[in-house]
Amino acid sequence: MRTVDKAQPILSIKTPEQFRKRQRPGIPKEVFDKAKLIAEDVRIRGFSAVAEYSRKIDDIRITEKNLKASQMDIESAHKKLALNQRRAIDEAFERVKLVQSEIAKIALLETRVRMNDGFILFRPRPMSRIGIYVPGGIAPLPSSLLMAGVTARAAGVKDIVVCTPPRKTGISAAILYVAIKLGIFDIYRIGGAQAISAMAYGISGLMEKTDMVCGPGNVYAAAAKQVVSSEGIVKIDMIAGPSEVVIIADGTAKPDYLAADMLAQAEHGTNSSAILLTDSIRVARDVIKKLECLCRKLKRKEIAARSIQDYGAIVLTKDINEAIAMANYYAPEHLEIFSNDAEKIVSKMKNAGAVFVNTCEAFADYGMSGGNHILPTGGTARFLSGLSVYDFLTRTYVEKMTDWEQKAVAELAGTFADIEGLEAHANAARQRNYRIMSPFVPSSYPSLYKERI
Repeated sequence: MRTVDKAQPILSIKTPEQFRKRQRPGIPKEVFDKAKLIAEDVRIRGFSAVAEYSRKIDDIRITEKNLKASQMDIESAHKKLALNQRRAIDEAFERVKLVQSEIAKIALLETRVRMNDGFILFRPRPMSRIGIYVPGGIAPLPSSLLMAGVTARAAGVKDIVVCTPPRKTGISAAILYVAIKLGIFDIYRIGGAQAISAMAYGISGLMEKTDMVCGPGNVYAAAAKQVVSSEGIVKIDMIAGPSEVVIIADGTAKPDYLAADMLAQAEHGTNSSAILLTDSIRVARDVIKKLECLCRKLKRKEIAARSIQDYGAIVLTKDINEAIAMANYYAPEHLEIFSNDAEKIVSKMKNAGAVFVNTCEAFADYGMSGGNHILPTGGTARFLSGLSVYDFLTRTYVEKMTDWEQKAVAELAGTFADIEGLEAHANAARQRNYRIMSPFVPSSYPSLYKERI
């Protein structure tokens, strides 16, 4: 493992031009190919394939009897947690629930538009059954179950299953505690690509397939989500790549805060990105010193150091406007802003999964700010949003036209079909003109188009 070299700084200051040449970490082709093979194997062989990969990858023997967490394990989980641990989870639960419940008030509203005497509805409804993947191998992440589960329940999802990697010590008590708060009792001891595949395809006699698979995971889980979603059999929330933070800071920012926040991101994994954009050379130099000092004190210092050295960056910009432009182009998962003019900077930000105004991103990881930590990565914040109630809804158009309305527009629809050369479409529309008996089209059915003279 790589260590922090005391003779060399953990990072050097880069110019914007040097930074733009860097490539972001992604899913290697060999990982995607392996995930594709696993997914196909699980689809064909079901539980036999899941058990085989659990044995090979996780070194855990699972059977049809121990595949799921027992009711006793779930209900007794709270006893294994200290009071302050339960309080932390409970507080995060309520804060995230408050935000998503407010979002749901708007997201679940029907849109109704009157069209003369007819109408059109845009009707939202919650999905019937979803699956949540919860990382639980080296570092169990109950916060991820909380983020996805609270949000799905706020949307009205009734049936939720959970997959989390098997461990010799059993499923994390914190994960089970969150599950029981959510009323989830179908918790499967499956990890990685095989877990994503099981939720997408189902396992005969053991697990019904889901309509959606969500939650973060390692690179194999991310690749498997891409595989199953490309087949059109299941919806996914997003393909979450390595975690990342970009920090915009001016000369008023505190270097110890900046360094701590960069390391908080770096300890996620060796391919996580922690990037500081600043117009202050003093801040840049002080952050480098703080990084070196703080990194040596971490239990996961080898992971954090490698992440900082390989994918971290401190970029000296000519001014804050250049930093804003770079951040918008990068479209990070997390964007922190430390400045006396932070609100002004926020107003100029277009692309970010979540923005933190003079606020530590770690608060969001654990629900204390109320937002969701399942966010788009790898630049996808340009066209994707963080997980919310909206992701667990489908929306249906309900359309009704009166006979007279159909007669009024039959020839127009037929003409449009003629333009596209679709004879049967034109005939279907014009049938309404021929079959609806009326000597005239009432004046109460005017065209919505206003001809311009």
